[in-house]
Amino acid sequence: MRIFIILILLFSVYFQLSIYDVQAAAVTAEELVKSPQQYDGKEIVYKGEVIGDVMVRKDFAWINVSDESGVMGIICPKELVEKIKYKGSYAFKGDIISVKGTFRRWCPEHGGDTDIHAEKISIVQEGEAVEHPLDAEKIKMSIILSAIAFALAIIHLITGRFR
Repeated sequence: MRIFIILILLFSVYFQLSIYDVQAAAVTAEELVKSPQQYDGKEIVYKGEVIGDVMVRKDFAWINVSDESGVMGIICPKELVEKIKYKGSYAFKGDIISVKGTFRRWCPEHGGDTDIHAEKISIVQEGEAVEHPLDAEKIKMSIILSAIAFALAIIHLITGRFR
């Protein structure tokens, strides 16, 4: 009976620790840049928006992820980026992802770049298309200014012929 209770307690402690690990507080790009020695070689969680292109090279992929304080490069097996649908650009808000991986302040594999070697990537929030509606006032002003410019060009042509 005691062994059974001890096993249940050990299992519950292990389960609680594994949940804590998944829900660890995310580190910001600013923290990584300001204190790289503190995080170098350690497993971290980084959260942000995927921006730019997904660059696949052989079995690996490189993505750039932006949080509110900066941008970090993420290297990972290409299978981890297959679920990323939206990349941030003028036309799209990128997927918000959570990256669990090892931070390298100077990565010898990648020419000394600062990066994160991802082991797990999860989509926190899917991206979306961004609408850029036309401002009616700007359209009206551009028509007026175009008409003025056209009128001035006509006046210049007419007065130039009589010289």
